[in-house]
Amino acid sequence: RKTRGVSLKTPEDVRRISCRIISDVFRDEAQIEHAGKINNLLVTWLKAWELSKLSDIEKRLESLEKDKEDRR
Repeated sequence: RKTRGVSLKTPEDVRRISCRIISDVFRDEAQIEHAGKINNLLVTWLKAWELSKLSDIEKRLESLEKDKEDRR
């Protein structure tokens, strides 16, 4: 899915865009004005990070299970 020319396909894409927006808000010194938006973006960033880590854990678990079956 494209949003204003930005691709949102992976959790990493969401994290990157969230960081970019938060950086812009801090650069413009508008943290107080946009505190709710920053909070929402941080929650979104955290969920994307969790999804990314969960995907890594699932891959490692599958590999371990496969190795265990191969040894039998």
